[in-house]
Amino acid sequence: MKMVKISEYLYLNSDFIESVEADSEESVIITMTSGAIFSPNVSIKKVLDAISGSEEHLERSKYYSLIDKNRNIYAHLITQDD
Repeated sequence: MKMVKISEYLYLNSDFIESVEADSEESVIITMTSGAIFSPNVSIKKVLDAISGSEEHLERSKYYSLIDKNRNIYAHLITQDD
C-alpha cells in the first residue's frame, strides 16, 4: 500500500486509484476503484507526481488500521514523523 499526499488534507492509496482527469488547470477528478470520486483543487501534474513517487510528495508517515476482536476494521490512522 502506498499512501500519497494529494493535497493538505487528502491522502489516497495509489493502489486503488482508477483514473485521474484534468477538470481545469488547477482541478482534477480522481476516481477510485470503489467508485468514490475526489475533486481536489490541485493541478494534474501535482497529482501524477504524487502517484509516481516524486520526492516532493513522499511522506514520512505510518499507517495503522484499528481492528476489533472480530477482525472488523473500524478506523484508519495516519501519523507523520517529524
